[in-house]
Amino acid sequence: MARSPRPTPRVALAILATILGGLPAANAETTAQFEVSATIAPGCLVDGLGSSGHAGTIGTLDFGTDSAFSTATHTATTTTSQGVRLRCTPGVNLMMGVDGGSHAATGARHLQRGADTAARIAYAVCRDAACSQPIAIGGSAGILITGANSEDVLLPLFASLTLPGGLPPGVYTDTLTVTLTW
Repeated sequence: MARSPRPTPRVALAILATILGGLPAANAETTAQFEVSATIAPGCLVDGLGSSGHAGTIGTLDFGTDSAFSTATHTATTTTSQGVRLRCTPGVNLMMGVDGGSHAATGARHLQRGADTAARIAYAVCRDAACSQPIAIGGSAGILITGANSEDVLLPLFASLTLPGGLPPGVYTDTLTVTLTW
């Protein structure tokens, strides 16, 4: 069996050059494009919000002082004493939820005198001064954000109670938690 002679390196290079000579030259792409974007979502900024997520005290609902025998109706609001300040995008869907407080019972919020569960006064939390729009325990109320109020949003918290008369004298209190979502 005869062996075919091996091509010399020059012949091999000539053959390779002939094959490669017919191919187009390879180009390396040196530029490319890509998209860059940002989305600005509507929302709110709670001024003074700490890392705990606790915004501080909204204010005080103070029904004032009256006689132990009074059956008067009293109202209160936090809008004049609010310590929490919000800035929101106009049109954002801001919701304010209010829990039942520390002394909720039978579906109502109560002020309570110290630890005496028998010394309670039922009260309503509302979104309007006339208290015609109550906020149920665990319920929420929408707050309209416009260009006029977007830089200093106040939380519309109002309350009303009717004294039952015959209660022991003392200071009656409750603590509510407000949760804001948007």
